[in-house]
Amino acid sequence: MTLTNQDITVTQAFVFISLLNTLRLPLGVMPYCLKYLAEGYSACKRIKKILIAEDELLTLSELSDQRNLVEIRNGYFGWKVHSHRTAESDTQTALTDTKVTSYGSTGKQDMTYKQNGGHMHNLDEKDMLLESESSEDSLESSSGDTIITLHGITLCLAKGELLGICGSVGSGKTSIIQAILGMMRKENGEMALNKDMNIAYVPQQAWIMNATVRDNILFGKEFDSKKYWKIVEACALLSDFKQLPAGDQTEIGERGINLSGGQKRRISLARAVYRPISLARAVYSDADLFLLDDPLSAVDAHVGQHLFTHCLKDMLKDKTVLFVTHQLQFLTDCDYILVMKDGQIIEEGTHNNLMAYMDGEYSNLIKTFHDDTKDSDDKDKTDYEEVPRQHMQNGDAERYNPTKQKNAAENYVELRAQSKMNKTSGYESVEPIASSLNGKLTTNENISEDKVRLSTVTSYVEAAGGAGITSLVVFLLVLYSGFQSFENYWISYWIEDGSGGVYINQTIIINNTKFVISTLSEKIIDNPRLSFYQTVYAVGLILLLIMAYLTAHSYMAFCIRASTKIHDNIFRRTIASPMRFFDVTPSGQILNRFSKDMDEVDANFPFQSDMFLKNISLILVGVVMILIASPWFILAMIPIVGLIVTVGRLSASAIQQSKRIENVTKSPLFSHIAASVQGLSTIKAYKKEQEFFHKFNKLQDRNNMALLMYDSSTRWTTVRIDSVCLLISISTFLLVTLAPLEGTTSGVAALALTYAVSISDVIQYTLRLGIESNARLISAERIQSYIMNLESEAPAVIEHSRPERDWPKYGAIKFHNVNVRYREGLPLVLKNISLDIKPQEKIGIVGRTGSGKSSLALTLFRIMELDGGSITIDGVNISTIGLEDLRSRLSIIPQDPVLFVGTVRYVAMIQCY
Repeated sequence: MTLTNQDITVTQAFVFISLLNTLRLPLGVMPYCLKYLAEGYSACKRIKKILIAEDELLTLSELSDQRNLVEIRNGYFGWKVHSHRTAESDTQTALTDTKVTSYGSTGKQDMTYKQNGGHMHNLDEKDMLLESESSEDSLESSSGDTIITLHGITLCLAKGELLGICGSVGSGKTSIIQAILGMMRKENGEMALNKDMNIAYVPQQAWIMNATVRDNILFGKEFDSKKYWKIVEACALLSDFKQLPAGDQTEIGERGINLSGGQKRRISLARAVYRPISLARAVYSDADLFLLDDPLSAVDAHVGQHLFTHCLKDMLKDKTVLFVTHQLQFLTDCDYILVMKDGQIIEEGTHNNLMAYMDGEYSNLIKTFHDDTKDSDDKDKTDYEEVPRQHMQNGDAERYNPTKQKNAAENYVELRAQSKMNKTSGYESVEPIASSLNGKLTTNENISEDKVRLSTVTSYVEAAGGAGITSLVVFLLVLYSGFQSFENYWISYWIEDGSGGVYINQTIIINNTKFVISTLSEKIIDNPRLSFYQTVYAVGLILLLIMAYLTAHSYMAFCIRASTKIHDNIFRRTIASPMRFFDVTPSGQILNRFSKDMDEVDANFPFQSDMFLKNISLILVGVVMILIASPWFILAMIPIVGLIVTVGRLSASAIQQSKRIENVTKSPLFSHIAASVQGLSTIKAYKKEQEFFHKFNKLQDRNNMALLMYDSSTRWTTVRIDSVCLLISISTFLLVTLAPLEGTTSGVAALALTYAVSISDVIQYTLRLGIESNARLISAERIQSYIMNLESEAPAVIEHSRPERDWPKYGAIKFHNVNVRYREGLPLVLKNISLDIKPQEKIGIVGRTGSGKSSLALTLFRIMELDGGSITIDGVNISTIGLEDLRSRLSIIPQDPVLFVGTVRYVAMIQCY
């Protein structure tokens, strides 16, 4: 106003300052509001894309024969994929002919169907990659293509029929099951299902929940002891229950982490067979249709035969079973057989009819299967009867002793016979185990009742750069507050100076006589040093803006550096943790650390702590200004501070504990979501969507209750602190007006009143920010517990014990008295294993499910460390070298292969990237 030659009074100036101080808080929060608005908009767009997505409703036709459960007529099925359209993909694809040969009682028949050529779309490599965030927005408005994988499928599943499906890998066997389950899009043809039937499904990759073995089998059904143990026996699980620590009450980790592949497959099969028993009909399941996707692939030959005989042929003898298998010896007992190739049914008929045509695909598959089996048997016989000369010469005759091998085989047969004799009473000896041992596997998160430790703050400071960087940031913050206070003080000093003692001449007319008198001016614009005051204020304002930028930039850099270092530390410690940590820790707990807790450290804590420190500086400066105007204010501050501290201490404990509960209750929610996504096809097949949705709501409500308690605690604090803060304004007004300090100018008094109003407005917000910032540090504390307490594997590289560059050169492996256990306190899984593998030998390892075959491979990679003994490769003790040197020189095909997101080339050559 002085720049436009307009006068300003003390009242106008300090009202203006008060208004500016009132605007400072919302203006300071505005950048964060814009950030949250942008994040909310992006989140709403992503949620909207799901909410408005079209439901893939499967159009069903009427059954032509009520004796059938499933009918598919000339069906074309595919998967919907999103991809960037090209000119080639926009062209209309034609229907081509598909030839199917049927072998029945009337002889060979050829039938022709139409095949969609759409599956020949040329997909770029980028279409197979996970799209980025920007790509998701473009895909939102684009229509998806359908890659046809099943062509011209025609089949009927009659009640009580056992239908076998065979074919090479990738021929479309699993896709038929997915089509029946409604997981695939029907592009052409007709499909009819019995709407009243119940479906039981055994997926190719068995899905196991994080629950006990019994709960995985029951899958929400009531426990029927007689039926349950009958099914357990039929699925060859009795001996496995005896091996588990608490029998069928043993907790299974996520994805069946503590089970072998065969055990997971048999539990999945038992889940399908288990349904309320009808004793009158001697039927063991109320499911009408069983979709079994290669259920015998991960089990031993004799176990597979047991499952097929006692489970499929006995318990499911009156049920409709669609049986996908690569083990062709079981197809001879199937009522009808479909042969798949390239997504088409190329042959169908009974086993005898299909074998009658020697040039058929099925006949060739059977012939190849028997030839491989015969070659394997002949080789086994040769190896059994003939001891290789080179091994005899090397003194290995004992190792290849036929008598010893024969005795081992006889012992095995004897054990199998004994097992059969104990079948009827096997479950009676399993139940006591469950009651006497603790089958708990996963660990629950503990809720600490302590305050946030000082070590958490010091670790955060160290991650940000140490005490030096912290001191610099604090110094800049104090300097910024000083410049801000100086600007307000300079205005009060400027206004107090007024006109600077300038007298002005005024003309007065009295009785037509002019008199000129000199009076002291009260206008600020008459001050001769006006330009000086304006210059100092302008320079101070520019410096204040510079300091505001430096303070904000330095503090954000400080927090970003800390959160980046903390994230890197927890990531390294988690990746370097031994496998037993992942066995006992649910994935939800780990995801919670890297999502919710890291978000608190990354985003929420910097915002709230920044506002807290700035407000603290404002409050301190305001208190100083009030004390300058009236030192007696300190007497009023003592009870006011006492009330504020009391309220803060009462609420801080509730806020911190509710925040801890909110953090902990997030982990089961993440675990449930991850498990539901992994087992979605199984959940849908068993019609368990509502049960899992109900559990999700229950877990979400638990988390929301903690969040509501947290927000309620902060609001409780806000209301009470607001009431206390009114005393600051009232005390300042009374002391400045009724008991002013001698020499106190009007400008200083006005400035004190202005600060009293300002700090009354922000003190409750500041206290809440302080308490919430402390609560946000709980997330840093949880992360720090991982960084400090997680056990690490051996070092990646041990410089003084590195093997030669070409190690291992020969591949000689020697186990000497190797003992291994999964975790401390558990029994040994490998006991005194000693073996000597010569270079270039091809060694086969056999044994029952859970006997320790996979454990041998894990010990070679030191996934499981030895509890005794030693392993040497080419004379190098693997326990003396770094894990990077060891694992980079070995290769493995795991029992459960893991494929990363990307193109086939990327996944196949991932070690080259």
